[in-house]
Amino acid sequence: MFFKILGNTIVVVILLSIALTIYSVFGPKEDFTTPIMANYAIVKENSRSAYIINSKSATPETPVVESIVISYATSGKFIAVKQTAVPETKEIKPDYTTYSYWLINTADDQVFGPLTTDDDFNAKCQELELNFQEWIGT
Repeated sequence: MFFKILGNTIVVVILLSIALTIYSVFGPKEDFTTPIMANYAIVKENSRSAYIINSKSATPETPVVESIVISYATSGKFIAVKQTAVPETKEIKPDYTTYSYWLINTADDQVFGPLTTDDDFNAKCQELELNFQEWIGT
């Protein structure tokens, strides 16, 4: 009796393991898209790839702001984005101390950028009467 229960338990564990393996290979893929506002979202595929898309554009797979997006903030109908360059090779780490700013108007899909200095960014924010409080890291 004990060996029959043990045998059945082993068979169930093996079948469950096979089922989980098949599901992990053929099941739904994880979505790394995080909505920001309106039709805009950040897509983070890995540590070297984070970019902004407009899911309702004619070409939603084309980034509005290329990789690597460091952080973003919202104010009214605008999204502000900090972006750094992707290093030439995987052995080189991204330089998070140098970055550009981008401003996206979600109402009319107008994009301002790259704004390469803090002064350029602050001047554009004053011109558009924008104030970004909380920056969210990617």
